[in-house]
Amino acid sequence: MSVTVGRTWRDARDAKNGKSVPGRWLVTIYFKFTDGSVVRDRTVVGEGTSVPVRTERLAREWGERRERELYAKGPARSDEPTSRSNVPTVDAFSTPWARKLRTDMIKPSSIEAIESILRIHILPALGSKRLDEITDPVVTRLKESWMQGGQPYTDQFGRTRQTKPTSNPKTWNKRLTVLMSMFNSALRQKPSVLDRMPCTIELLPVDDEDEADFYDHDTYERLVGGASQVDPRVLAAVLLGGDGGLRRGEILALNLDDIDFREGQLFVRRNVFWQKGKAIVTTPKGGKSKPILCTPRLLQALKDCRHLRGERLLYSDENEPVTPKLLTLWVQRAEAKAGLPKTGRLHVYRHTFCSHLAMAGVPARTIQEMARHSDLSTTMRYMHLSPSAMKAGIEMLDESRKRGGAPVIGHAPHVPPKAAK
Repeated sequence: MSVTVGRTWRDARDAKNGKSVPGRWLVTIYFKFTDGSVVRDRTVVGEGTSVPVRTERLAREWGERRERELYAKGPARSDEPTSRSNVPTVDAFSTPWARKLRTDMIKPSSIEAIESILRIHILPALGSKRLDEITDPVVTRLKESWMQGGQPYTDQFGRTRQTKPTSNPKTWNKRLTVLMSMFNSALRQKPSVLDRMPCTIELLPVDDEDEADFYDHDTYERLVGGASQVDPRVLAAVLLGGDGGLRRGEILALNLDDIDFREGQLFVRRNVFWQKGKAIVTTPKGGKSKPILCTPRLLQALKDCRHLRGERLLYSDENEPVTPKLLTLWVQRAEAKAGLPKTGRLHVYRHTFCSHLAMAGVPARTIQEMARHSDLSTTMRYMHLSPSAMKAGIEMLDESRKRGGAPVIGHAPHVPPKAAK
């Protein structure tokens, strides 16, 4: 038998940032009876709950008493009621929950992603079930359906489509986080919707090094050459990602007056994403709007795109602002010209920008500023690519040993005589 007391969060965003709710704890009870039946009980206790304990020690003591009560009751019988009739279905609860997210000032792009996950990957399978019916076996079957794919759903235009199979841990974690955040909201809601978590949701481990896919130098130069053969606008888009580190929405939202052609720099002041065919302009990710220095070829590509058609940098042949779909087609054309498979991926150019900076030996803090990462841990995903950092470390170790273990921070690393010229 076991009782664990952990932190609780307002939502998945706070959980990611480690911002726990003060004065509240999540008490988890787990044990097995001799007949093999399992008891899992999760309850939020503390300030504002039905169990108003004030310290973690008191929360643990309450959990131990609760554990003894559950054990004394024995295994649940099939004729015992296990849920309340007033618990809403996942479909009924998700609608007001998503509406509340909008009032909580969450970015529209994040809300769109959450609603998309609900519509495609959660509601078709769980929508008709009550929240307290989402047990561990139900979650297991949900994961199996994600792995197999082929599940029908209705897209935002009312068309019936089928899900694609995936076993990517990062993709699964995004979906599980939405489900977990919805349950946590149900636990906090007044009047109470759920007494305790009906299931255990555990995120999968993700290998950060596998996330930062990028092009090597030769492949990237082939893509730049292919883009230059297609159209000046395509070349500008590719270089904005690979030489400037811009995200897709930032490229599409870039205005001509955001570019200082004299100083050779640009400013990322906005982001744009499409929802049901409508462009929605938001602030850039992280809210940072710092000047970005342009490489000479990026600056020239931007100059070649100057026009009098409107405020945006990129327009279609019909003089309309470029959409994500058209930008994907442009990238695919560049890939075809370069003799590479057509993927249409654009964010990989931003990964390429960061990776090539690391490979050139640029310090992590500098890359963080250039890429506008809000957290240095994001930047560190690329630093294993820096051979100069590893070489400098070995040189400093060798120099320290030559000095009898004295620190060499602030001193130039030892240079072998043959390499000095």
